[in-house]
Amino acid sequence: RVEVAGPEVTPIGDLAATWLRTVGRQALLVPVPVPGRVGRALRDGWLTAARPDVRGSVTFAAWMSS
Repeated sequence: RVEVAGPEVTPIGDLAATWLRTVGRQALLVPVPVPGRVGRALRDGWLTAARPDVRGSVTFAAWMSS
């Protein structure tokens, strides 16, 4: 199993805002809590790789801009 990660950990709201700016759209971003075990896992960082085998160098914002 190979873990791949980007160069930074970014909250989902920031990713959404970056996407909106990049595509030139406007929308109200409303934080919605994710309940239960899935929400707890997300809050605890289970979608991040602390020690990835491969770490990228392109941020989400840079990738969206290219």
